[in-house]
Amino acid sequence: MKPIGPDEINNLRHAVQYFQDCYLVSSIGALANSPNGRKILTENIARTNNGYCIKFRNINGINKDFFVSQDEMDNLIYMDKYLNPIPISSYYPHNPIIKAIEVAMNKLLSIYPSKKPMICRIPKSNEKFEFNKPSNFLEMFTGKKPIKINEDGIRLTLKSKAKESLNIFDNISDNPDCSFVMGTSLGFHKDTSNNHCYTVAQINKKNNTIRLFEHRYLESLILTYEEAIKKFKYITGYFNEDLL
Repeated sequence: MKPIGPDEINNLRHAVQYFQDCYLVSSIGALANSPNGRKILTENIARTNNGYCIKFRNINGINKDFFVSQDEMDNLIYMDKYLNPIPISSYYPHNPIIKAIEVAMNKLLSIYPSKKPMICRIPKSNEKFEFNKPSNFLEMFTGKKPIKINEDGIRLTLKSKAKESLNIFDNISDNPDCSFVMGTSLGFHKDTSNNHCYTVAQINKKNNTIRLFEHRYLESLILTYEEAIKKFKYITGYFNEDLL
């Protein structure tokens, strides 16, 4: 087996999301943003003669490898709700490493169905790996419990956690080599999608702005601290030293 290389990891920062798995694509993109996150990606993902080996470091305390063949990847087809195949643009191909992780998550959830929280089972999906919590995925993949602000709470915005949120925004600005994801809940806010995850790309405390990367449409979104607290439900992830 051969670990994936720097160029492959760099491509994960802007990998396109096709399935309903923004939690997965944004989390992998976030890990690609920090040195220790990239190290984990190198250690957890390796090419085999016929596909990939994907390692999860903590599934109910167990470290487990999932081997994914090229045939299994080819059989993972992006479809609409009527199970009709949807063509994928040749300009924005389905990243093979993301696809391998998606197949591995399907295998993981077939063995450990409880790793998909009950609330994430409510939306109808074509694949088991669709819909999950980024903190849940990150902990299984890295073996490290992530920082979480309001991901599990009932409140739909960060307003009740404003002080904690402002502190972590400033800390990310001071320590840009980090891996964080922000997510929305229900609500019809301009420029953001409901129940969607974004990779935190950059925070600048000098002008109180946050730049997020959205993997579905490959777009950047810039918000003020105040806007982020009003429009987003949670933030979760790691500072670089958390991934040692």
